[in-house]
Order: sequence, then structure tokens, then C-alpha cells
Amino acid sequence: MCAQCTCGARLIGLRTRCGPPERSIPADMRGRSANEILDWIDRIGGTDAFLDQTFSGMCDAFRADRAAGQSAIIEWDIRTPDRGVVSYQVVVEQGACRAQRGHGAQAGVKLDIDMANFLRLVTGALDSSEAVESGKLGVSGDRVLALTIRDWFQGSN
Repeated sequence: MCAQCTCGARLIGLRTRCGPPERSIPADMRGRSANEILDWIDRIGGTDAFLDQTFSGMCDAFRADRAAGQSAIIEWDIRTPDRGVVSYQVVVEQGACRAQRGHGAQAGVKLDIDMANFLRLVTGALDSSEAVESGKLGVSGDRVLALTIRDWFQGSN
């Protein structure tokens, strides 16, 4: 984050752009309603732009040293108000991370969350363990992998 940014967010890797405050991530998502979050996403370019940027940022935040030669396919199913469920796969292999929209290979773990809580999760305003316990984040597949992968990304919660 450069000195001109006004976002102040703790991120898993969501790239923020310097510029007008309306394009910066609100510093604290805890107190924001789902409607406020979704309105902000619309103002910065909409669902597709937000999700593409977020998943690109996740790969930027990937720490190969923390993955220690492991590999995984993590599928995210994000429930959006305007596009239904949008799926991404984050593929970690050979010390690299890439994200792709849609379903590809068989995922080791699948994560299901609505878009407002997804933003809260990636900004650190929602703890992943609390999200699972409260039912905001659904986990299917390898639960041990789900616990392991969160440590592979800089700033993970």
C-alpha cells in the first residue's frame, strides 16, 4: 500500500488502488451492513471487477514458504446479489498460486460464502473460525486442508 492510499484495510492480498476515497476499501467492515458493502462494491466497478481483483490479490499474497511444497485446489463459491453464485478456484502447486474463474479440477476444499461476508473475511473484519462456527462460511471437503491453507497467505486471519 502506498502512502497516498486511504483504505487502511488489513488484507489477505486485495489490491487497493490509490485514488478517490470511494475506490478505497472502508477501513472497518465490522460495522458496515451488507447493503453498505454491496453498494460500495457497485461503486468501485461491480461484482466481476471486485472478485477478479480480490482473487488476483490473493495470489499476490501467497507465501510459498508457508505452503512448504504442498499443493491444493481451493474452490470458492461466492453468493452475489446480481450474478448468483460465482465460483473461483485458487490453485497452489509447485510454490506458485493462480486463480481462475469457474470450476476446473476437483477441489480439495470448497468454501461457500455471501459476497458481503467474503469482503469482511478478506479484510480481516471477519475471523475465519468464527465465520465457520456461525454458518457464514460453509466448508466442505478436506477440513484439515481448510485450516492449513489460511496460513499460506500473508495477513491471513
